[in-house]
Amino acid sequence: MTQKSLPKVFIVGESGTTGLRLHDRLSGRKDIALLSLPEDKKKDIDTIVSFAKEADIMFLCLPDDASREIVKATEGTGIRILDTSTAHRTKEDWVYGFPELSGQQKDAIAKADKVAVPGCHASGVISILYPLVKAGVLPINYPLHCFSLTGYSGGGKSMIKDYEENMREELKAPRQYGLSQKHKHLPEIMKVCKLCEEPIFSPIVADYVAGMQVTIGFHTHFLQLPCGLPGSVDIDDFHEIYKRCYKGSNIVKISDLTTDETNGLFLNANKDAGKDSLTIYIAGNDDRILVLASFDNLGKGASGAAIECMNIMLGFPAETGLVL
Repeated sequence: MTQKSLPKVFIVGESGTTGLRLHDRLSGRKDIALLSLPEDKKKDIDTIVSFAKEADIMFLCLPDDASREIVKATEGTGIRILDTSTAHRTKEDWVYGFPELSGQQKDAIAKADKVAVPGCHASGVISILYPLVKAGVLPINYPLHCFSLTGYSGGGKSMIKDYEENMREELKAPRQYGLSQKHKHLPEIMKVCKLCEEPIFSPIVADYVAGMQVTIGFHTHFLQLPCGLPGSVDIDDFHEIYKRCYKGSNIVKISDLTTDETNGLFLNANKDAGKDSLTIYIAGNDDRILVLASFDNLGKGASGAAIECMNIMLGFPAETGLVL
C-alpha cells in the first residue's frame, strides 16, 4: 500500500484527553495517514472544512456544542465522522459505536458515515444490560441500580490536574457525583437497551488514574423466562447468555463463572487499565447475581472504542492497533 493510497484521518480537538490519546496512538500506525491541523488553525472552521474535503475520516473530540457546529459545517464534504462527545449518541441518523452488540451493529458501523462513540460509563452499563434484554430475560421496566467506579483520568484535563498537582484532602476519598440522577450517559443507555424505566445511576470517581468497574445486581425471581413469564433464571443461565452474545469477540471477554468466596477474591477497579478490552464477571448465587464490567475508561471507554470503530469503517480487523 503506497502512502498516497492510505486512508487519511484527522482529529479535531486533539489537545483534550481523548484527542491527545488518539493522536499518540494513531501517529505510529503505518496503515493510515494521520493529518494534523495547523497549530494556529485548530479551531478555524474554514480550515477544518478544507481538511474534511481531503480526508476520509474525522474524529471529533470536542464539547457537545462544538461537535454539532463542526458536523453542520462539514455537511456535503463526504467526510466520515467519529464523534466522541455526547451530542449525537441518541440521534437516529447516527450509528452507535458498540460493534459487539450484534453482527448487524458491526455491519452498520462498517457502512456508516456518522458514528457516535459510546460514553465510558455507558459502555459498561450497556455491555451488561443489552445481552439480558436481547435474551428476553430482563424486563425493560426492571428497577435497576447501576454502580460505576472510575479513575480520575475520565474527568479530563482539569480533574487530572487536581489529582496530580493540586491534591486536597477531599480528593483522597472516593467521590460520588451525578446525584441529581441526570447523568449525561443515561439517555444512550435507555435508547440502546430499550428501557422504559431510567436506572438509578451511581458514578464514583476515586484517587487512581485509569480503570473502570461497572456493577449491576439482579434478583433472579424478578426476571423472566424468554417467553415473558417469570421463571427460575439462575447464574448458569447468565453465564450462557453472555457467552452467546459475545461469542467470537476478542474485545469483550467473559470470565470464568465466579461464585466461591473462600479464595479471598478481590476485583480491583484498575485491573484492565491500559487495555482496550472489556471483561464481564458474573458472581453471586442463583438468587442474587452481580454482573461486573471491567475496562479502561480511556480504552474501551474512549480512544480504544473510537479506534476500533475506525478500523471497522476502513475495513481493517477491529483489533488493529488495540491493546488486548
